[in-house]
Amino acid sequence: VAQVLSITPIEVYEVATFYTMFNMKPVGKYVLEVCRTGPCMVRGSEKILDHIRTTLNIKDGETTADGLFTLKPAECLGACGYAPMLQLGKFYHENLTIEKVDEILELCRQGQVDLG
Repeated sequence: VAQVLSITPIEVYEVATFYTMFNMKPVGKYVLEVCRTGPCMVRGSEKILDHIRTTLNIKDGETTADGLFTLKPAECLGACGYAPMLQLGKFYHENLTIEKVDEILELCRQGQVDLG
């Protein structure tokens, strides 16, 4: 990419690692991007992240062994008034609770989630 654009490889890397829509390695079918900035943290995003890590037995940036889920903590996703939230495909899931997260995960396992 750097050669085609006549720029340095670090410039490509900077863009690819800044924007969440670019991935540096393969990801799961469902990428769970959980906001972890101020308003979401105050409203419990770390608890949500911990629950997902434990439930799926993965760390940040990892993908489940079955290739279904990848967990990506994200910087501000612009839904501060509805914190905590996660983005799944092009959809936001807001005012999250552990129960809502479990429901989302189960719907994904059943293949009933539209990623847009």
